[in-house]
Amino acid sequence: MTIKTLRKAALAAAICSVSAGTFSSGAMAAGFALQESSTSGLGRAFAAENAIGDNAAILARNPAGSALFNEMAFSIGATYVNPEIDAAGTTDYYLLTATGPSLAGSIYDTANDYASSAVVPNAYLAVPIDDCWSFGLAMNTDYGLETDFNRNWPVTHIADKTELLSVNIAPSVAFDWNDQFSIGVSANILYADATLKSKVPNDFLLDPLAEQVLGGPVSNARILDADGDDWDYGWSVGMLWRSVDGRTHIGVSYQSELDPEIEADVDSDLLRSVNNGLPFDNERANLTLDLPDTLELGLYHRFHDEWGVALGAMWTDWDDFERLEAFFPRQRVNGDRFPDYNPLPIKEENFKSGWRYSLGVEYYPCDEVTWRVGYAYDNGAARNGFNNDAIAESAAYGLGAGQGLPVTWRTLSIPDANRQWVTFGGTYEFNNQLSIDGGLAYLWGDDEVIQEFQALPLTPDVGLGTYFDGGTTNLEAWLVGASLNYSF
Repeated sequence: MTIKTLRKAALAAAICSVSAGTFSSGAMAAGFALQESSTSGLGRAFAAENAIGDNAAILARNPAGSALFNEMAFSIGATYVNPEIDAAGTTDYYLLTATGPSLAGSIYDTANDYASSAVVPNAYLAVPIDDCWSFGLAMNTDYGLETDFNRNWPVTHIADKTELLSVNIAPSVAFDWNDQFSIGVSANILYADATLKSKVPNDFLLDPLAEQVLGGPVSNARILDADGDDWDYGWSVGMLWRSVDGRTHIGVSYQSELDPEIEADVDSDLLRSVNNGLPFDNERANLTLDLPDTLELGLYHRFHDEWGVALGAMWTDWDDFERLEAFFPRQRVNGDRFPDYNPLPIKEENFKSGWRYSLGVEYYPCDEVTWRVGYAYDNGAARNGFNNDAIAESAAYGLGAGQGLPVTWRTLSIPDANRQWVTFGGTYEFNNQLSIDGGLAYLWGDDEVIQEFQALPLTPDVGLGTYFDGGTTNLEAWLVGASLNYSF
């Protein structure tokens, strides 16, 4: 195996797992976005979350929300997310030679419940300054994921263990006109931490072949073990209108895109430095991650003393997330950055922008109690259809009778799909200062076909082609939340 071809192909396969399990883990929203900003919002499927303002958690969605409070208000809570994501399919391994491809092995396997449970916390503070000005502070999570595939999964070089943690800290200021219209702005301070692990499957089916071609088995060898973090900065702006009687609220808010560059330390058993020929040991790498901007619209109307309705729509500009790239600034040849590493194209994702629509109904049987139900439909970010470039690549190796293998845009790394939510929740007010929220949600997504192809050169004359043909067999999750609200 040549150092150059192993390095380029194996590292590309490993880093693309940064987006593994996007539907799964704590996200449960299009792409790897999080919706879980508040427990009261969970109960109504987050409909009009940027408009109602029943507690300080509105600051996660609309910086103008602090204008709603006449006294200092504080809210703290968490949502527990328990996903169950299953996938199954057949993995074919092909030897790729000048005389054409030959099937070297085939295995059918399942990945059951590979998404990790997660707790998504949040905290908010709204502080009125005078009759016109107010201050807000939001601390919550907008993006996150965690997956861990079994070590025997036949494509752990594509999807193994991935964790992405983000924390958004957003101080804001709002100005209020005549108790009806307010506008606010915030600075978004994002901290992102990522852990990426990729390796050769345990008990690799082709170890006998590896001994012949490479001189020894490769089962369980680390391809990539990376850990890093970064800070990035953005902004939000929001507007809020409420009627004179307070029964109608309309909110419009926008959050800018973010582009953290994860500075990671990379270890590997197989990847070698061009500087000294040794395996990577704390090698520095920068991973780019384009996080989308969002636009949210919310309408709330209390049409009866005992009933209110909330409508919400959120647009997420996932078109910004086109590809993953990595840079290795210390990998240099004759003083110049090694071009195969700077940048290293990882994977074309070609996400599509989409909308999330939500409807919530609230019932107020008495002053102390509020009940909520909700429904939401969330467009997935992964594109439908086939990746023609990947099909053409497989055709170039003579696969699919020279016509290429069917390869979908949707991958094991991102089994994203359209999903639906049904939710229930409530609030109990102990007095004018203290209240608690509870919420429960169930969501499910469509089962989708996933077909992937990857070619890995072994020697100048022989390559290994991996083709996964399967799909997701279960996409669902339960969410449970609780929060406490207090005003001073």
